[in-house]
Amino acid sequence: TVRGYAGSQRRAALKQMEKNRAAYEADSVRNRNSILRLTARIRNALMAYLQPTVIRSAVGTLDAGRIWRGVYLDDDKVFTRVLQSDPGTLCVDLLLDSSTSQLDRQEAVAAQGYMITESLTRCGVPVRVSSFCSLSGYTILTRYRDYFEKDQNQRIFHYFTTGCNRDGLAIRAAAASLRERPEENKVLIVLSDGRPNDIIVNRPNSKNPAPYAGDYAVRDTASEVRKVRAEGISVLGVFAGEEQDLQAERRIFGRDFAYIRNIMNFSGVVGLYLKRQLDDTAQ
Repeated sequence: TVRGYAGSQRRAALKQMEKNRAAYEADSVRNRNSILRLTARIRNALMAYLQPTVIRSAVGTLDAGRIWRGVYLDDDKVFTRVLQSDPGTLCVDLLLDSSTSQLDRQEAVAAQGYMITESLTRCGVPVRVSSFCSLSGYTILTRYRDYFEKDQNQRIFHYFTTGCNRDGLAIRAAAASLRERPEENKVLIVLSDGRPNDIIVNRPNSKNPAPYAGDYAVRDTASEVRKVRAEGISVLGVFAGEEQDLQAERRIFGRDFAYIRNIMNFSGVVGLYLKRQLDDTAQ
């Protein structure tokens, strides 16, 4: 049996897992309907993106209306060919702030994270779900479900909050493996409170880092978001914090952020964003 602080945290996490599961089941009918709606929205967007494209080619089906170009213009592209879009077009990373600021929303965040992941799984979209917090100067990423673990969505109910949040480092770590994915559209979705804050207790007789809070923390997180976007990864910030922190969230994520006053709207916002990403690519 694990004792001390680690033991108490473990027991609290297991108790929270039971609460998360119970809360989801208590509203299971509405949650399942939400999954069906979100799955349909994503699937329809994927189907629109995957419409076959007809191109002119030197081989394929003869286009009688273009034969004259071969005779008079020496144009050998008098055939048509159908190109099927690659079905592996989308990959999603879901990164959840699991610091103490989310304490009162644990059950709702777990349920919404599960519904998003289950919907993406049903559509055949690779998805990874992680959370982040900071304890004693270390940023901890908890991975609930990896891209290939299609039958492990239930792990998201282990979502548990503690400690602080160093958002910039968490985003950098999540993007490190996302950038290696082969999909054309890579999307990183970050749920946060717009207040990156990692309190490190001063260590005597050692050089202590600058406090990760306020303007410094916001600038650092915004810088990491810009770097990730520069590599072709779309980043959506979903803000579930206090209104006074809204401006900081705008500084971090720019135009691609959503302010949700009710965490129960999380999955719907994500569905709309993914649909927009695919619609923009298809045009």
